Amino acid sequence: MARLILVAAIVAGVADVFPARAQQEAPKYEVTGFRDARFGMTEAEVRAIVTKAFNVKGTDIASSVNSIEGTNVLTVAVPSLDPGPGAARVAYIFGNKSKKLIQVNVVWGEVASTPPVDPNAMITAGTRLERYLAGFVWKKDTLRSGIPVGDNTIVLFAGEDEKKGAVRLIADGVKYQMQREGNQTTSPDPKGPPKLIINYIAERDDPDIARIERGKF
Repeated sequence: MARLILVAAIVAGVADVFPARAQQEAPKYEVTGFRDARFGMTEAEVRAIVTKAFNVKGTDIASSVNSIEGTNVLTVAVPSLDPGPGAARVAYIFGNKSKKLIQVNVVWGEVASTPPVDPNAMITAGTRLERYLAGFVWKKDTLRSGIPVGDNTIVLFAGEDEKKGAVRLIADGVKYQMQREGNQTTSPDPKGPPKLIINYIAERDDPDIARIERGKF
């Protein structure tokens, strides 16, 4: 069994943190959005929720277009958002055809903070979120934890609900050690500050994005 040591925090497998019996007794998690912003809402509805939830003005919400996916994105920066340290950026993504909310991305570490965020504090927040999410029941055989996907990037948690939703929790810009069957490897030093990213996805297999129809070219 592989074990990751992420700076000062040990990232264990989901089964190590929550025994099988505890997971069976836990409630099921259904991915419906982020806080009061629910999948299927319009931009106007999400704007109203964001201004109230984060106490911001309408002008504080940036609007942009993802030209590749054909989606609209509303983005708001907030000075703090538990459990992550420092400022955070929350992006609300609206489908290409439906124009309704299909995904929410929360990112800590992209917005400059004074003083700079302690990397260990970012890792601690990621571990707390991982353990929180692992405390629910997810679709069978979909839970993943502590998976390196790059020199300094780790999927701390990934899970799918019984319907179509999914959650991904990612730590980027971190240094880790991988111990497997007695052998240890260490990732290179990160080139930038650490980031913590959580994605709430409405349609994991068939997202509402722009596509070229088969047979067109």
